[in-house]
Amino acid sequence: KDEGVSGRKPIKKRPELQRMIQDAEKGMFERILFVKLDRFFRSVAEYYECMKRIGSVIWTATEEKYDLSNANGRFFITAKLAVAEMEADQTGERIRMVNDHKVTTGQPLTGSMPFGFMIKTDNLTGKKSVVKNPDEEHILSDVIEHYMTYQSKKKTLIFLHTKYNIDMPYKTLSLLLRNSMLCGEYRGNPNYCEPYIDKETFELLQKILDRNIKQNTANN
Repeated sequence: KDEGVSGRKPIKKRPELQRMIQDAEKGMFERILFVKLDRFFRSVAEYYECMKRIGSVIWTATEEKYDLSNANGRFFITAKLAVAEMEADQTGERIRMVNDHKVTTGQPLTGSMPFGFMIKTDNLTGKKSVVKNPDEEHILSDVIEHYMTYQSKKKTLIFLHTKYNIDMPYKTLSLLLRNSMLCGEYRGNPNYCEPYIDKETFELLQKILDRNIKQNTANN
């Protein structure tokens, strides 16, 4: 099953497709069934790479008809894939343009926010923006201060549990301390949201994190 996975993705990023190709190479089946060609692939190069590997295994689209027995049929497939690839590229470009505009104007790209932040909607304009979460603001400020003082994620997590009864996963804390939104920056926009710390403090925080990684690696 390759459900929810875009046909635009390369083979190496589609684990189930890789498994199917490997089974085909082992001769475990004779035919591949799929709905439409652009559900199978949206890249000419990836399609022909797959065809090389599956060898004599026959493929069939249940809602489309293709004739691979002649040059015209094979050309039609290449042309159809090229159009599908172009459409996917154009869609990607449109999405990137929309996302770039949102970032420039301080709008969120997703409904999920890091700890300490939330999405606020303007009642008049309906425009959304990223702001500090008033229920978590003081907690995140404490977390940043505690880590920069003791320079230990483990101690910071213990502090978070002891003082606020919050159990935050180690990885979540790591990602949070690395998030440039702490200094108000996101994807190149230095004024994306209200910061918790200034740029210089954030850069110092990153140096502490990097130094601790090196020390932990050396100790191991």
